[in-house]
Parts: sequence; C-alpha cells; structure tokens
Amino acid sequence: MRLIAALYVLSTLLARAAHAEQVFSCDGAEVRIEVVAHESPTWEDRAQAVFTVSRGREKTVLRYQNIDFIGGQCVVKDKAQSLVIFQAYCGGSGCKDRDNWGVIDPRTLRVLTVPSVTNREEAKKILGDTALPTLPLLSIFTEARKQGIKVPD
Repeated sequence: MRLIAALYVLSTLLARAAHAEQVFSCDGAEVRIEVVAHESPTWEDRAQAVFTVSRGREKTVLRYQNIDFIGGQCVVKDKAQSLVIFQAYCGGSGCKDRDNWGVIDPRTLRVLTVPSVTNREEAKKILGDTALPTLPLLSIFTEARKQGIKVPD
C-alpha cells in the first residue's frame, strides 16, 4: 500500500513538472500564467492561456485562445508603483510581437490595458519613463504538447 501511495505522489510531482507555468509576485499579488486544455473540435482552440493576478481571495483572470506566446513580469514604474506587464500574441509573420501589451495594477487588480495589435504606445504611456521589458515567454503549443493536448507540430 505504501508503494502505491509513493508511486502516486511521484507521478503527481512528475505531472506537475511537465505543466509549465510562470509564477511570480508583484507588490503583494501573485501572478500565474499557465496553459490549460480547452475542449474544442478545432486545434487552434484546444490550448488556452490563462493569466491570473490574485490578491487574497480577489482575482483578475484573463483567458487567451488563438495566440502562440504569452509571458509577463513585475515592473516598477518610475521607481514607485509596481505593475504587472505582459504580452499575448500570435507568432505568424503578420503578428505584431512588439505590440500586444497588457498592464494590470497589482494592488487593485484593475486591468489598465489589454493586449492589442496597436497598443505599444499606450503601454509605454502607462509605464512612463520605464522601458518596455523583454519578457520570458511561454510557447502555447510547446506547453500544450507537453500536456498531451492534440495540436499540430
């Protein structure tokens, strides 16, 4: 019986290791970016990026389908205010990887802007003198494949 319990714990740990996510703190809020399975007959919608910023029992959750990359980090605006900044965008030649910025206030959980193909200047204005960072990004399809979600190679 102990052997079965030990194997169960080991398999759970290994399964969690295969489930990549970004987790970081920002001014008392926890930020979690993960790729989850989503039931859909079309492969483009089978993997969903879930972006969650939580503070205590309150949370802001944004979900993205039909994107290829997502990532974020905490930045300090003008050496005073912390902000959660992220990008969510497709990876084709027509995609705007220099745009598509999202910004969330980690204290109020208020969404200040969401990713769009024309909001680079808006994100820069929100950040003031702080430069837009180069973010660590998760590949949606790479993470989906690791989880056994059926998406193309």
